[in-house]
This record gives sequence, structure tokens and C-alpha cells, in this order.
Amino acid sequence: MLRHWGKRGLLVLVGLFGLWMAASSTSEVLMLHPRHWGVGPPPSARGWAYQDVAFKDPAGLTLRGWWIPGTNGATVVMVHGWTSSRREPYDKSQYLHDAGYNLLVFDLRGHGLSDGGYTTMGWREPEDVRAAVTLAKSLDPGPVALLGYSMGGASVLEEAAGDPRVAAVIEDSAFSSLSSVVAADFQHLTHLPAQPFDWALLFVGQQDLHFQAGWVQPVRAAAQLRQPLLAIIGSADTTVPPAEGWSIYGAAAGPKQLLLVPGAGHTQAYNVAPAAYKAAVLGFLSRWLQPAAASGQPA
Repeated sequence: MLRHWGKRGLLVLVGLFGLWMAASSTSEVLMLHPRHWGVGPPPSARGWAYQDVAFKDPAGLTLRGWWIPGTNGATVVMVHGWTSSRREPYDKSQYLHDAGYNLLVFDLRGHGLSDGGYTTMGWREPEDVRAAVTLAKSLDPGPVALLGYSMGGASVLEEAAGDPRVAAVIEDSAFSSLSSVVAADFQHLTHLPAQPFDWALLFVGQQDLHFQAGWVQPVRAAAQLRQPLLAIIGSADTTVPPAEGWSIYGAAAGPKQLLLVPGAGHTQAYNVAPAAYKAAVLGFLSRWLQPAAASGQPA
């Protein structure tokens, strides 16, 4: 009898382990090989002049986007988050266009209309942002600011820390560490402790794309940042806990500004408090970009 129950128990354990691994593999595909979402109507639908652009990243992938010229000689490169497309920043760009900024919105690798069937959640995406900065500088040599949302926020931090061509950085709902945010999301969604249950998910992802979540540490990039930073945090963010944004803000080495929006969820500060959001972003950009743009001197 004991031997019989022992065998049944072993089979149950093997079955549970198989389900765990299968669920982890499925989650890894959804996380690192997201569906390509559409980019929405072009800027001409708003009556804006624009140019379709295509440029290569260091992986040889073609990235695609829109260049929307402005009038003040300064550029904002806007970077979307995970599983999104250029439509995310474009939908929040009206006030920047009205203020006269050039805008570059584009699809990261594995998103929108860009090449690639994968994302590395902020490991290689900073290379895409750097390629976008190069394109922006070729179209207008004036100062460039980066504005990124969620994974895009993490990517602009990583890029700007090593690129003196970037004059200012705005991150909205960026995570400070990919490992910590994966653990927090796993626990929030499954109600299971992250350790050890998220191990299989991380392991499968590492074997698939040959990178480790622990390598993606935007908080370390913030500590190396010399450009001014505007950090935007929603107090009700359950995707990237607010503590992640506070860590980035606390680590930032250069001039810094914080916008905390009570009751805002993940990347929702713009929608919850649009007047405060626009005022903070425009005031920040005016302070750090406009003088350089007006004088024609590099930022």
C-alpha cells in the first residue's frame, strides 16, 4: 500500500513539474515573443506633416517609424513599452507637437512594423534607441531628449547613460531591475511566491535569447546618468511597483525632477492628471532643451 501511494505521489509530482514547465514556456513565449500590434492612423490624419522612416539597429534589423518635424529646433524621441508600438507615444504627443518639438516615434525590434520576432525587455533595446538618436541627429542637429514608457523608459535610461548626444531624459513608469519587476508581476498574477516559482520562466527565457534578466539594471544606468532626468511615477502602478521608480529617482546622479501622480496606474499618469503631466514635461524640456536650441549650441 505504501509503495502504491509512493508511486502515485511521484506521478503527481512529475505531472505538477511538467505543468509548471509548460506554463513557464508559454509565459516565456508571450513575454519575449510578443504579438506585433498595429501602429494606427498616420500623422496626416491629424493634419501633421511627417515622413516615414526606416533605419537599421546594430542587430541588422530594420526599425520603422515616423519623423514629425517641428519648429523649435529640438527633438523628442519617444519610445514605447513592452508589447506596444509607436502608437503608444504618438497618442500622447499632441502637446509636444503644439510646443514645436520635432518628434520621432518608432517601433522597437519585435514590435509594430519593425523587424524581429523577439524582445529582450531592455537588454538590447537601448541599441534601438541609440540608432533612433542617430537618425534624429541626421534629420535635425539640434538637442535631443528621450521620453520612454515602461520598458521604453528603462531603455532610454540605459542609452542616455552612455550617449552624450542626449540632452535630457524622461522616464515614465520604468522598472529599476528586470528581475525584480518580473518577480513582482509573477507574484501579483499567480499569488505564488516568486522564489522559486519564477525560476523556470527566467531559465527558459535565458536559454531562448541568451541573456539574463539580472543584466537589465536601469537603476545602475541612472546612477551613471549626467543628463537631467524627469522621473514619472503612478502611485497605483501594480505592474511596476512605485518603489522601482523611487529607486531610479534616488540613484540618478545628475539634475533630477519627480512627478508623482496619486491614483495613476502603469503609464497612466498622462491620462489621470493630464494638465500636471503636460506642465511638468514641457517645463522640464523648456529648461533643458530650449536654451540650447535657441542658441544653436550643442546641449
